[in-house]
Amino acid sequence: SRPTIRTDGAILAVRPVNSRPAMSSTRASSSSSSSAENRRVGGADERPKGARAKRFRRRPPPVKCAEPGQVTAEADAETRTAVATHICADCGYLYVPSESTGIFADLRDDFTCPQCDAPKSRFATYDPVTGKASGKALKATIAEETETTQEDGEEEEAKKSNDASTDGPSAREIGTVAVFVALLGAAVGGAGGPTGAASEVTRAANLLVTNHLPGVGGVVEDTFLGLLTVCTVYCLWRSSVIPRPVGNPITRRSRTNASWVHVLSGAGALATGLYGVVLERVYRESPGWTWMWVSSALFLTNALTYGPLMQIFKASKEGKYAMKLGYSFVASFQGVVFIAWSAQPDAPDWMYWAVMPFWYFSIAKLWESTEFVLALAPEAPAGSFMDTVSAGSKQRLGQMTPDAATLTYVSLNAFAAIFDNCYMALYTALGPEQFWHTSAVFNDADFHLRLVKGTTGSLTVALLIFISTLGWRRQMSMDLAIWLNVILGSVGPWIVLFWHKLEDPSEMWFPQFVFDPAFDYHPLWQTASQILPGN
Repeated sequence: SRPTIRTDGAILAVRPVNSRPAMSSTRASSSSSSSAENRRVGGADERPKGARAKRFRRRPPPVKCAEPGQVTAEADAETRTAVATHICADCGYLYVPSESTGIFADLRDDFTCPQCDAPKSRFATYDPVTGKASGKALKATIAEETETTQEDGEEEEAKKSNDASTDGPSAREIGTVAVFVALLGAAVGGAGGPTGAASEVTRAANLLVTNHLPGVGGVVEDTFLGLLTVCTVYCLWRSSVIPRPVGNPITRRSRTNASWVHVLSGAGALATGLYGVVLERVYRESPGWTWMWVSSALFLTNALTYGPLMQIFKASKEGKYAMKLGYSFVASFQGVVFIAWSAQPDAPDWMYWAVMPFWYFSIAKLWESTEFVLALAPEAPAGSFMDTVSAGSKQRLGQMTPDAATLTYVSLNAFAAIFDNCYMALYTALGPEQFWHTSAVFNDADFHLRLVKGTTGSLTVALLIFISTLGWRRQMSMDLAIWLNVILGSVGPWIVLFWHKLEDPSEMWFPQFVFDPAFDYHPLWQTASQILPGN
């Protein structure tokens, strides 16, 4: 169990004491009967008048004799306490230098606690004389306990606020409801009044059934997009953009301008992404340029403003690094969006060059995915090549459990990162026209769906990031958050990639990687010269 550490560094521990065996029922009854006799009138006459019974201080029960081996173990424990130099802040394990291990500072960076596998950074300096700990690990532990207490207090305040709301709505709640009623009225008015709105809803419901794909493809598409829609609506309901009583936002722990930009851009990205998915699934239509610029800007802004929030995000090393990897995917997917829209007939020539900065995020997610693979690598002999390569990753990500969810998440993300970099490399070499030639000529469904694939992938990853946050904030079951993470973050992008195969199974798996022998492909330097502005 984790030791209790005061803010001054003192370590509080409770040492169990073997209590005296319980008194038998016969002895207890005889003792109580004799006491009762002394309390009788006759017994009281035996003491002088006015005499008082002397009260003795209660003594601790005698300690039962221990076996020789137990005495030796207790003596060893006392010896370890007397010569220990460091203590694990997570479990209280005491590190004692020896000839084989040396002093604590000389230990390898990947050293972990023998008792709980905590990293070396979780050890604090221990003073055996005063029994106090000090150092960064102690401060981090105290900060974590303080954050947990504050978070519990915030949740309690939110609960009290909900209970108080039963007395009557506040002015803010009335204003929130009024705003949403006004928005709903504007939507109904834009549809031509109640009659027109009802007619549009009926039309959308009919198209939802009519445009259902046949066979297994339709089942997979509707299952995945249905899950995507439910998760998006739920995350918007829990976001800070929609206040109570319409929404149920989680308590915000940062109210800086950067956090507001992150929250607003995230909610806007989810809403615009869902709009594109609904437009494609219900109407089988693609959104326009305005939607593309707005949604891409929102997703990119959300991915670039998460940095300051990581300072207060309470999660494990693995959880924080997974968050970083998720935002790298979201940012790099905007390059995929630019690649798709650069093939539009009215696309500006500079869109080819606008894709190039996204190489940074594409390579970043490749390296971050590789780090997860290295962190799960089995232990290798010290000093070996594998040990040298994986030591840094294991230190940065901490102890990872190779369970089914983790292995699925890591492997599929690694393959996705490799594929996306190959995708970017081929587009860079060929340019929009050559890159999309096979798709445009032989794969109609892929060429049509390319306009929403990148944004749908961004929506999928953005949802898993928010759901993971709910799990770490204890606003959702962590087991449910993990499996939604696997479905949305690892399997989801692959479903989006092969979306065209669900619509038309006869189309190619990777049209962009299939070359048409009848088409005249030209090399990279000719592609670049033809796309230069002014040509």
